[in-house]
Amino acid sequence: MDVTRGYVVTRPFPGSNVGSNLASLAGAVLVAQKLERGLVVDWRGMAQLQDKTINYFAEFFENRDTLLGVPVLYAPVAGAEYDRETGAPWLNANEAAAAARGDLDLGDCEFVVLEEYHGPDRLLPAADESGRFAHLRRFYREVSPGPELRAAIDEWADEHIGGRFVVGVNVRTGNGAYFRPGQPYAGRVDLTVLDDGERLLRVLERAVAKRAAHLPRAVRDTAVTFYATDSEPMSRLLSRLPGSVTRRRTFPPPDTGDLHAFEGSPGDDHASVVDTLADMFLLARCDALVYNNSVFNQYARVLNAYFGGNQTHIDSLFLKGRLRMLAAAARRRL
Repeated sequence: MDVTRGYVVTRPFPGSNVGSNLASLAGAVLVAQKLERGLVVDWRGMAQLQDKTINYFAEFFENRDTLLGVPVLYAPVAGAEYDRETGAPWLNANEAAAAARGDLDLGDCEFVVLEEYHGPDRLLPAADESGRFAHLRRFYREVSPGPELRAAIDEWADEHIGGRFVVGVNVRTGNGAYFRPGQPYAGRVDLTVLDDGERLLRVLERAVAKRAAHLPRAVRDTAVTFYATDSEPMSRLLSRLPGSVTRRRTFPPPDTGDLHAFEGSPGDDHASVVDTLADMFLLARCDALVYNNSVFNQYARVLNAYFGGNQTHIDSLFLKGRLRMLAAAARRRL
């Protein structure tokens, strides 16, 4: 692709996390394709890292020369200036969607910056669900861990999983932030189904067993439950699931969310990010999935085509959640 037209810069908010940032990167690729521009991946300043000069993506992911045919550079790029003071356009989500449609004239500016969440669900029409899925799946197939992280994931998986059937369990809690009344994303995750730990554990046990119920007895009896969560107390609860294994050891303190940078504790921020990303990539290696709302597990769900239907949303395991999901589906149809 000719990049003489300039570059699209994906520059997520410092307080965003890897699931939404990857989706935004997929959207930035879409905009770059439409505008026939190159792409600059600039994930510097992320709240999870103590050193704000580190480019989170370049540090932990494979640095490909292209993504879906779009030439890619990784910040810092020598001579590239696109702060607001330079006059470079910083597009909001609606403007990014207009750019993806080809309805926004950006003139001859060298850099166009996308900061507000710009995943394909914001850029493509709601009716084009299959198009969003196809683009995300093609994109996720080109996203891989960097060599050091890949080696760590492979070593752990060989030791703890081997070739056995694996049911992934991903429980997003917000770690005391985001989802409670009065917090930024209140209601996005139904915390009420997580409040009674013993009840939740029983429900998850049944859901995990159902995911493997169709397997031959010998395979079913050696199945593994790989669990991933953002909360140390939830991790302790999930450790009681039959056949459970997990990799994460470094968690933010309770009630600090998932953007804690462990100031004053050198190296823990890096270890926490490695644990987070390893969980994301390991979920994608599972054969079935039990999950709740999180863009974090979107990588696994889309890459595996929703596990061929062998997945279930945690809310659907409770009557109140099923009714709410049915109502939402009815509103979409209407």
